[in-house]
Amino acid sequence: MTDSDIATLVKQAVDIVEVIGRAVRLRRSGNRHIGLCPFHQEKTPSFQVDAENQLYYCFGCQSGGDVLSFVTKHQNLTFPDAVKYLADRYNIPLPQKERAAHGDLEERGRILAAIGCAADFFYARLHFAPEGRAAREYIDRRGLPAEVVESQRLGYAPPRWDGLFEHLKKSGIQPALAAKAGLLSQSSNDSSKFFDRFRNRLIFPIRDERDIIVAFGGRILSQDEQNEPKYLNSPETPVYHKGRMLYQYSTARQACRQVRQALLVEGYMDLLAFHAKGFHRVAATLGTALTSQQVRLLSRMCDEVVLAYDGDDAGEKAMLRALPLFLQEELSVSCIRFPDGLDPDDFLKKFGLAELERLIDHREELGTYAVRKAVSTWDGSSAERVRIFSELQPIFRDVRQPLLKSEYLRIIADRFSITEEVSEAQLLHEKRGRPDSGHRRSGSVNYSKPPQIESLEEKILRLMIKYPTLVECVRESDVLGCFEESKLAAIAGLLCQAGFCSAQEFSPSSLYDLLRESDLHELYTRYLLEPYELEEPEIQLRDWLEALIKRMAKKRSKELEQCLREAERKGDRAQITDILVEIRNLRAKTNVGDFPDNV
Repeated sequence: MTDSDIATLVKQAVDIVEVIGRAVRLRRSGNRHIGLCPFHQEKTPSFQVDAENQLYYCFGCQSGGDVLSFVTKHQNLTFPDAVKYLADRYNIPLPQKERAAHGDLEERGRILAAIGCAADFFYARLHFAPEGRAAREYIDRRGLPAEVVESQRLGYAPPRWDGLFEHLKKSGIQPALAAKAGLLSQSSNDSSKFFDRFRNRLIFPIRDERDIIVAFGGRILSQDEQNEPKYLNSPETPVYHKGRMLYQYSTARQACRQVRQALLVEGYMDLLAFHAKGFHRVAATLGTALTSQQVRLLSRMCDEVVLAYDGDDAGEKAMLRALPLFLQEELSVSCIRFPDGLDPDDFLKKFGLAELERLIDHREELGTYAVRKAVSTWDGSSAERVRIFSELQPIFRDVRQPLLKSEYLRIIADRFSITEEVSEAQLLHEKRGRPDSGHRRSGSVNYSKPPQIESLEEKILRLMIKYPTLVECVRESDVLGCFEESKLAAIAGLLCQAGFCSAQEFSPSSLYDLLRESDLHELYTRYLLEPYELEEPEIQLRDWLEALIKRMAKKRSKELEQCLREAERKGDRAQITDILVEIRNLRAKTNVGDFPDNV
């Protein structure tokens, strides 16, 4: 039994309404269940659960899928763990589950073994090889103590293209497995050739929650390699998911048992500078912007996070971008700001740990910092005041704690010399004509949508999903080649391939399972659950198909006219004749009334 079969078995055995109902207060509305979305803050429910098709969708944050995708996102689990979670919770026996799991564990074990072998290779190159001298000198310049270098198993990747490749080969590790582990890259010109991913870099091993090395980060050491990124990380692998992990999380979790407060920094060297001072309540992101999964990870080890990002403008912007994530998870977050644009490493070297701890003692709640910064830019004009309120609206949509909200309103009211009630009313106010952001007083479901005009492809796809009998008309029109939006084309193509010719044959959940990408899942569930009723859908479809074919023909005609001018310039009579024939045929085909009956 495949993993897909096991997942299907679990989905068939559970009721999505019952599963989601444990996390969200749902109420029946027609043939749907609605409630407040668990993934973003809202006052008017935009979250729907379709019991018939066993799917859900939020029209506020555009999150959607089946019961497994809900558990994956809500519980911060991997897909296999979500399957196991539901199977254990609802006592679902899984045939051959042990055998499938054993195969996954075997591959995971081989990948971890390859990564461990690479870690030993990098370590030896740093400490014992003459070529590691530049890396050792860099470590000395950065002031990292030997005990930190040793405890973190820092290493060095030599500048050769095949140094690690040859080492792994001698160790009996196949290149394909090493590539899957993120250690080697595959040649784009020859798929049989592999080369080292990390070259001439100081290597930082990345460990998971169990303190096992699962990936690497590398800092370039040569100033001559202008085209290479300063930091390079392992790609996503079966054992490494950068958006769901944090650098030195295991060490920070142990240190937070005494004081449930953690610092969050952005760089490997910044973090190790804290370790060098004996401070271990610190974690770091892994080369990407902070994610909601990482915030949930932080909430498991501490009650407050202090952001210690670089003191420049870029650090401040990254810090402010993280605010909504903490507000949504209701995890307390504060910030400290380093003077003169210093980063944490520079500050510790210049002023020491005691001064940094004083900064922590005088930290400021991040939302308060963001509000103060926004209102401080007011120049006294009415237009600027309106702009500032608009800028602050996202913060107030995400804040859930009454104390924080009250403090933010007090700051705004004091700055603009207005009451807190007026401040709140303005923050909840939407400009006329703008889509409502979930604050309507009506009891109806909020079907807020992105503010863009629907394309022809989107209109056609909506009809295919809502009226399955029209799929055959689209298939016979051979119009899929005219789809310019790849996501829409992928869903429409599967509908045509699946052979749904009647409402009885059409199974929304079956089509959902055929889609492999999460963004396609969300787009499909949105179209399926969103109201889209037309009085004459077949007539409307024929009009849209005709318009789409004409649009593509017009585009092709322009391309042919350009080719014709080029052929005339070259004097290529044969090519001119071919192009003229194609143009004549194209225009004849797209004349109104000359379409086949099915279009």
